[in-house]
Amino acid sequence: MSLPNHDCSGNEQKLNQREYGKGNSDGAGVHGLGAWFGAAHRDIPQIGHHHAMIIFFFIFLIVFMTNPKLKIALLCNNKMAMPAMQRLINEGLLCAVATADTDPEAMHVVGAMCGNVPYTTIGCNGHKQQLLDWVAAAQPDVVFVITFPYRIPASVLAMPRLGFLNFHFGLLPQMRGADPIFESIRQRLPVAGATVHVMDEGLDTGPILLRQELPLSPEFTYGMLSGQMAMLGENMCGEVLLQLAQGLAPATIGVPQDESKAKYWPKVGEADITIRWDKMPADDVIALVRACNPVGRGVPTSINGWKIGVVDIGMVNLDGDASAIAPGTILAIDHQNGLIVCCLGGKAVKLEVVYTSEGYFPGYKIGLFGVGQWMVFS
Repeated sequence: MSLPNHDCSGNEQKLNQREYGKGNSDGAGVHGLGAWFGAAHRDIPQIGHHHAMIIFFFIFLIVFMTNPKLKIALLCNNKMAMPAMQRLINEGLLCAVATADTDPEAMHVVGAMCGNVPYTTIGCNGHKQQLLDWVAAAQPDVVFVITFPYRIPASVLAMPRLGFLNFHFGLLPQMRGADPIFESIRQRLPVAGATVHVMDEGLDTGPILLRQELPLSPEFTYGMLSGQMAMLGENMCGEVLLQLAQGLAPATIGVPQDESKAKYWPKVGEADITIRWDKMPADDVIALVRACNPVGRGVPTSINGWKIGVVDIGMVNLDGDASAIAPGTILAIDHQNGLIVCCLGGKAVKLEVVYTSEGYFPGYKIGLFGVGQWMVFS
């Protein structure tokens, strides 16, 4: 699963441009100078067309010099960054890209997308100096961070004039941590979302620029929600670009996070994603499996010492009362019914797809390996 930048890192409302993106009262850039030129244009006949063109040229030169195109560098570690990255490429704003060296597939795809944009990889050993050298060489105005696993030192965060902005795929401050997508699904939250915040020395603690919610269907898997988040990130990238183009400094318009609502969710280990049939009701088992699909090879469980992974799962309505049956007991295992397992509280689930060292297949096919009805998962 991806690692957003956790190491670099009333009804909740989106912090929109209208409320937090106000410019100076006298205008700025094209708008301020354009208004001035429009007023001065009434006097052009007095100085002649030739002189007017000279004045217009110098005005254009001043506008260009005071509103240069932004140079944006990108730190990423996951294909979720690609829609936003493509937008930055299309708008000619991307000056450098770096990925961690932990995901060969992401490294290959991101490197191929870069074209003429300088691309490098950052290793875990010595990453602080590598990051410093990378920013020094690229000289960006701002760095966008979209899933990056290594913590960025304060000395590097201070280098770009507009700082570092983290695209965190969770709703801050409630969903700080390594993998808010996983936690949003596992906890069966009604909404997920993404937050863009200024990066400081803390973990997902900086002032918030944008915050957008996304309805979370109980049917969503980790992969499905990741795809939705990638597109949401691209949309939020456009909103941030609009703020920056207006000369709004992130550090001055960001809204501090409410620490009374803050919660940090640490990275999970295998023990946290193993099905505990004797402690987890059916809804929790289903949520856990969906929160891990397609990451890894399913949620682990065991039967007779044989470890398998549950990849896809669904709820089953039982005709009778199964509350007296031990959780983890196989109630059916055949082609017609599938692999049905009793859960805590008497509900049952159907293990639709499983993984073993022999491959991926429908759950009931583990019956070919000697697993039968009334056997118990542990």
